[in-house]
Amino acid sequence: MTSFIAFISALCQVFLSIAMSLGMVAGPANDAPIVFQDSENVNMSCVLLSDTHIRDTAFSPYYLDCAFEDIKNSEEKFDALVIAGDITEFSDLGSFELTWKSIDKADCFDHVLLASGNHDIRFLYEDCTAYLMQMQEKYLGTQIDKPYYSYDVNGYTFIIMGSDAWQFEKAVISDEQLAFIDSELARATKDGKPAFVVCHQPLAYTHGLPEVWPTGDLGEQSDELREILTKYENVFYINGHLHDGIYERSLEVLDEEKGVYSVNLPAFGKGNDEGKYNQTGLGAYMEVYDDEVVFTSRDFAHGKALDGYTRSFELK
Repeated sequence: MTSFIAFISALCQVFLSIAMSLGMVAGPANDAPIVFQDSENVNMSCVLLSDTHIRDTAFSPYYLDCAFEDIKNSEEKFDALVIAGDITEFSDLGSFELTWKSIDKADCFDHVLLASGNHDIRFLYEDCTAYLMQMQEKYLGTQIDKPYYSYDVNGYTFIIMGSDAWQFEKAVISDEQLAFIDSELARATKDGKPAFVVCHQPLAYTHGLPEVWPTGDLGEQSDELREILTKYENVFYINGHLHDGIYERSLEVLDEEKGVYSVNLPAFGKGNDEGKYNQTGLGAYMEVYDDEVVFTSRDFAHGKALDGYTRSFELK
């Protein structure tokens, strides 16, 4: 079976080479490089992707390579890469390894933060969670023994969530994880800095749920998590899962007075179902300043800026 998969993977690469030579598949453009709002004063920046759905018998790693090439074509320097789950399609070791190799080869980021999605734990939950922990240890240099953790980049805290047990689509968030998120948010926001909570699934009743997907939310702990998020100021909940494309409803206000928002990322590795821009290879990048956070949507795989999809939020 392993040799058969290797053969199919090699065959895909041949087809990809032919498609590229015929102009059927294009690499990243150079005419619209990434430009920060204020490169001199940005405190922290990161690329935000979700639903890369890497498969070792498909073209999906190519799109990831193109995205990293687009980032290299820019003069801007990103501190971190964040992938909000569904890193792989089938939670197989080969696809995880392709992801690691693509990130390694690109050498674009000082920090790599990965959240697990339902596709990443769909088969053999314990083994797949262990793969992700090994990846985090490799890139962060720290031992992570749970599917959730927090990590500071340039003094700003990312809280990475992960399901504590197997679920086919939703997540299972333990009381221990909820308490951890509460405690970390208290620490991270006490001096007025923003904090970023990353989870694959969106909260219930956000981003068009349940109409767009009756079972597409986080799960039973959604209301409890929302209560925790809205206890604090300047909190950004970042999710994927919905394959929504670039759309007005990509942003949801959870508590305007406290500055708590939910940001839904488009699928990177698959076409998106709805939205005003639905190409493969979409994501966003984030700039954090003293008094604001800026999100800009981008077609990374094709090197395209998307006019009208930059949102700025003043900090409380």
